[in-house]
Amino acid sequence: MASSSLAMDQEKTRKVETRLSIDTIAKGNRSGVREPLQLVIRTQDERNAFWKRHSFIDTNPALAPIIDFEREMVVGIFLGEKHTGGYEVEIVRAERSDSALYFYYREKSPPPGAIVTQALTQPFHLVKLAKYENLQVIFRRDS
Repeated sequence: MASSSLAMDQEKTRKVETRLSIDTIAKGNRSGVREPLQLVIRTQDERNAFWKRHSFIDTNPALAPIIDFEREMVVGIFLGEKHTGGYEVEIVRAERSDSALYFYYREKSPPPGAIVTQALTQPFHLVKLAKYENLQVIFRRDS
């Protein structure tokens, strides 16, 4: 009887993970965000304020993507300013557990001795997905 009770307790504590669908809305190497940042945007006002900061670097900034904030939210990751090109970041998958959303990302750095652009860059990736109001958002590096 004790072993079946232990199995039931383990079953209750196991996190149920569900893969989430994500769509890229912006990805690149030029941003007004110059420090490392992990970001969640759930409202139009948050998006508007953030987009001004993000697009500040360009003299001809792209229009902010259209998001239905009644049903969707935006998640992003920024590596901060780098002294050369050759850096990238990508959100590769998202999962929902019982109490949190997990975003797995990969970073790419130029190999030693690589020929890269000699310019300041600010690698970033922004995705949209279904909206979740009360779940903690956790970023994890995917290796």
